[in-house]
Amino acid sequence: MIPFISLALALASLFVVGAHSAHFDIPQVDEVVKEAISEYSAYLHYHAPANASNSTFTTPRFTSLVALTDPPYWFADQPHQGKSAFNPDPNYVVWRNVKDYGAKGDGVTDDTAAINAAISAGGRCGPGTCASSTTTPAVVYLPAGTYLVSQPIIDYYYTQIIGNPNGRAVIKATAAFSGAAVIDADPYQSNGNQAWGATNVFYREIKNIVVDLTSIPASSAATAIHWPTAQATNLQNVQINLSQASGTQHVGLFCENGSGGWISDIVVYGGKIAFNIGSQQFTIRNVQINNAVTAINQLWDWGFTYKSLQIDNCSLGLDMSALNQTGNGQNVGSIILLDSSFTNTAIAVKTAHDTVPAPPSAGSLILENVALSNVGIAVQGGNGATILAGGSQTISAWAQGHAYLPDGNRNYEGFYGGNGRGNLAPGGKYLEQVKPAYADYTTSQVLSARSLGAKGDGVTDDTAAVQKLLTQAASAGQIAFFDAGTYKVTGTVYMPPSSRVVGESYSVIMSAGSTFSNVNNPVPVVQVGKSSDSGLIQWQEMIVSTQGSQPGAVLIEWNIAASSGSGMWDVHTRVGGFAGSNLQVAQCPTSAAPNPNCYAAHTSMHVTQGASNIYLENVWLWTADHDIDSADNTQISVYTGRGLLYESTSGPAWLYGTAVEHHSLYQYQFANTGNVVMGFIQTETPYYQPNPDARNSPYPRMASWNDPDYSTICTLGGSCDALALRILNSRGLYVYGAGLYSFFNDYSTACLAGTNCQSQILDIENSSGIYVYALSTVGTTCMLYRDGKCIAEAADNVSVFPDTIVMYQSG
Repeated sequence: MIPFISLALALASLFVVGAHSAHFDIPQVDEVVKEAISEYSAYLHYHAPANASNSTFTTPRFTSLVALTDPPYWFADQPHQGKSAFNPDPNYVVWRNVKDYGAKGDGVTDDTAAINAAISAGGRCGPGTCASSTTTPAVVYLPAGTYLVSQPIIDYYYTQIIGNPNGRAVIKATAAFSGAAVIDADPYQSNGNQAWGATNVFYREIKNIVVDLTSIPASSAATAIHWPTAQATNLQNVQINLSQASGTQHVGLFCENGSGGWISDIVVYGGKIAFNIGSQQFTIRNVQINNAVTAINQLWDWGFTYKSLQIDNCSLGLDMSALNQTGNGQNVGSIILLDSSFTNTAIAVKTAHDTVPAPPSAGSLILENVALSNVGIAVQGGNGATILAGGSQTISAWAQGHAYLPDGNRNYEGFYGGNGRGNLAPGGKYLEQVKPAYADYTTSQVLSARSLGAKGDGVTDDTAAVQKLLTQAASAGQIAFFDAGTYKVTGTVYMPPSSRVVGESYSVIMSAGSTFSNVNNPVPVVQVGKSSDSGLIQWQEMIVSTQGSQPGAVLIEWNIAASSGSGMWDVHTRVGGFAGSNLQVAQCPTSAAPNPNCYAAHTSMHVTQGASNIYLENVWLWTADHDIDSADNTQISVYTGRGLLYESTSGPAWLYGTAVEHHSLYQYQFANTGNVVMGFIQTETPYYQPNPDARNSPYPRMASWNDPDYSTICTLGGSCDALALRILNSRGLYVYGAGLYSFFNDYSTACLAGTNCQSQILDIENSSGIYVYALSTVGTTCMLYRDGKCIAEAADNVSVFPDTIVMYQSG
């Protein structure tokens, strides 16, 4: 996303929330959050109901799997052969078991120092030591047990903290715990800044653990996890236990800034605030919050999508009424609550949209398929008035904000209809699938890439070894395990049906060589099934990249008609900007003219016509705008043609928490298709545009790929930059949250002041049955362009920083 460069914009209040590049500051009106940054305990008194009390809360229902000895778990029990291909130390260790560093996990010993030693060993990218790095990844494993900590566990850059799903480790704070958070993923430094710019924190994960604060006095302002973060990050299968005593000051998750992507499968018990959260955007799925005073305090956002949120026995479910310091402007752009429930809760949602008129489109709210059971008020206004009654009922579809409907555009508050879900929502809810843990697998059911001869050193040609791994594992019903490393391939590798593919510390498949050099003859790097294939495909926690000039490379080609249970979780593409890519500052500095040596990929991902049942969760398709392995995240000019091209003729598809950035022709394109649901999509236009613009892209337009004809699309004044989202000849697309951002003109942010970094950003052509909810755009004059006409202008939909439309229905 955006960088952390200095930018002064004339807005009422300022708050730094950049995106991913060097040092770019985006203002956000939230003095409440400023206070939280300077002193963690200060934020706890904001936004909780004055009469909030949890004296009636029930006994804690802690349900974690806790064991005294570590149960079998294939991921921990196999040989650990992972390497960092481009770390200069050949003995650098990726896998770290905390017990090898002295941790006891006996519930008696203070394990703080041992766990932090396991995380920090090996000259890693630690707080204040580097801006970012791909060369010091680590998997930090906590076997089952209870680990007492008296000070924060400091999470480093590019780290996976993982427990055993068969016996989750408990990180338990002592009564005398001292520090900002039990796990601090971006600690503040003595200069007042965070260790890493939150919008540049990529590739990290915490999963399969319990964080327990119940020994800390309820009156102490204690926090479980501090998690400011950006794309390609993940919290999953985490339980947080907080005090449930009356007057508790405990907080579960604190996230005050960033450009986040994904949180899922979280349970929180107790606390004053379970989630105290603010970020540009997030998709958050399957979160259960029980017995908190305030379940979610939304500090600020541009757009959040909550799916399968379950709130039980709380005083306030979601507080999105945060105001700026002067009280005359809202801090929350939009919220979507989808397939969710509130039970035994006094107020489900509190908003300021009806009482605070500025900005006019802030506080946009969508409630769809939200079940209430014993709820006092469904939606309460800022003055305490009931906007939507509670009770025990299901809210089918209700919106508040500025809507564009077939019968015209207007301020809208009320129920809506007309968007039947069809087979996208078996059982009434949109399909969702938890990332497989394979918890019952043994090591005999795992086949390792290195054990089959692959080197993963970024130098050796591993094409044959990788193909052998994929073929043999699928045939035998085994997991194809890519030990940490970079696997260089010079030809297409084919992932057959019955594949279960798992990476370690985001293992990389990297294309190289002449096979992928012809821009007019694109060739897949990873081919997921062939056109006639059907069956199971499960792929997780890997990256696909290119090395040097690869203008004909299609990084992922998805062909398979997938069976139930198939999907792609935490799989990303990364084009340029990392050690070993030969597409860094030295090769691809920002320049006045495109360098053919930096034409790095044809397309990031192509879903072909015969594909079906596509499930993507937390997938980031990124052409690097900066060099992650440079000293200061220096901007670069790397050129990729297309982002995600989706052409399945049948669907269905579910895309949750996906992002596509910096491709020269478009980010998302849906052509001749339908039956697709998306939960917060996020894009950025290339920073170098309009030099060259989309009409003069280094990648020639290919009619057979349905490429946009910008001579007919760019009919408005202003820069003709790459579209964020194009929908062509399609029907039945449901977009639940979209952040489509354009921050630069030729690396300058001056265009933001006039909202004219590009002319239009979302284009719909010859399509019907298109439903877009909580659409937010930055820097574009026309927010929504349909069949040659601007339907919605940014000037009519001003929100907190982006411009926001609560609902568009095409009819």
